[in-house]
Amino acid sequence: MSEIAVNVKNVKKGFYVDELLRKKVQILDDISFSIKEGENLAMIGPNGCGKTTLLKTIATIYLPDSGTVEIFGNDINKKLNEARKYLSFVSPGLSFQNKLTLRETLKFFCAVLDKKIDDAYPFLERMNIMHMLDKRLEGFSEGQKGMVRLAIGLLKSPKILLLDEVVANLDVERKETVIEFLNELDKKHDFTIIMVDHDPSVVDKICDKILILKQGGQFFKLVAVDELMKSLPYKFDVNVTFKKAVNESFAKQIWSNYRVHHNTVRYFTQSEDEVEALTKRLMKNHSELLEFSTSGVSLEDVYWMMMNGELK
Repeated sequence: MSEIAVNVKNVKKGFYVDELLRKKVQILDDISFSIKEGENLAMIGPNGCGKTTLLKTIATIYLPDSGTVEIFGNDINKKLNEARKYLSFVSPGLSFQNKLTLRETLKFFCAVLDKKIDDAYPFLERMNIMHMLDKRLEGFSEGQKGMVRLAIGLLKSPKILLLDEVVANLDVERKETVIEFLNELDKKHDFTIIMVDHDPSVVDKICDKILILKQGGQFFKLVAVDELMKSLPYKFDVNVTFKKAVNESFAKQIWSNYRVHHNTVRYFTQSEDEVEALTKRLMKNHSELLEFSTSGVSLEDVYWMMMNGELK
């Protein structure tokens, strides 16, 4: 049986917005969940629901105001240093001395972590930035700096890897390369990944569980990805591109469940029979159409349903 990697129990966290008046804003409100070693978890929810605060609390950057966080049985309030041995946190918040080269930067972090610089090379080679070892970081793009942060995070060979929007500034090709690399490492070392990412395609390819937070930093649901997908009220979506922008009234005349964005409409259906019925209605308006395609619902749809209060 797999060991519990992270156990969060009744965690509350807030920040003072006015120290003089002791006015505090609650960010996390009584959060409880646990994940086993080897499980990969994404935390999703509306903006401002406390995802990054929760990730930083698990990473021991913040300590909970009340409640407990245990990392492989080590309470971070009591055994902070022991808990940190298992963790590596990768965040856009890590800044660099831009006058240093990539090689000099890696040597610094290797000295801190007692690692060899060679340990970073496989990832750098995969990301095609080995040729930049002797270039100053001031010439790096934000995406390239993001890869440096991830390379440093992987140096520690953590049992728990905490990722905060690590691929946000990457193009599609490099994003896919990072996903492939992480999945290969995961198969080899069976570590635990906990991530915050607004790209559902990234979450879908890395994570097997999803923690959903509600506005106000409250726990909503912890569910396996495949179980969540089976529970959705819709099974298919039909993506339609019209020749010109359409309004809500026009979209609703064709089908009742939809999302409009300029000249594209995403219709949601519960069965193949409904897909067929919707297709017939679209063909009646064929003079207005450019194209349409049908696919199964995805995590992108989950994000949208969550934002619109449709997840139960």
